[in-house]
Amino acid sequence: MQCYVYKGDRKEDHFVYLNEELDAEAPDQSLPAAILTLMGELSFVLEFDLTPDRQLPQADAVQVLADIEEQGFYLQMPKKDMRAEEDRLFS
Repeated sequence: MQCYVYKGDRKEDHFVYLNEELDAEAPDQSLPAAILTLMGELSFVLEFDLTPDRQLPQADAVQVLADIEEQGFYLQMPKKDMRAEEDRLFS
C-alpha cells in the first residue's frame, strides 16, 4: 500500500499515516475532527510503500496497515503520550 505521512503544527512528535494523499481543501473528510484538533494544521512529510514486513522506527507495520484498513488512518504518538491519552479516555 502506498502510505502518506503528515505531521501537525501542534504536536511535533505526532504523525498521521493515510493510504491516500490528504485533500488539502477538505481534510475533515479524511480524518475525524478530534485528530484534526489534536494535530492542528497538517503538512506532508513522507510517501513510501508500506508492506507488512517493512521496518518502521516507532510503529509496527502490521498494526499501521490494520488501523488504516479499519479506521482510515494510523496515529503515531510517543509512547508516554499514548499511555496518558489511554488513561484519560479509558479510566
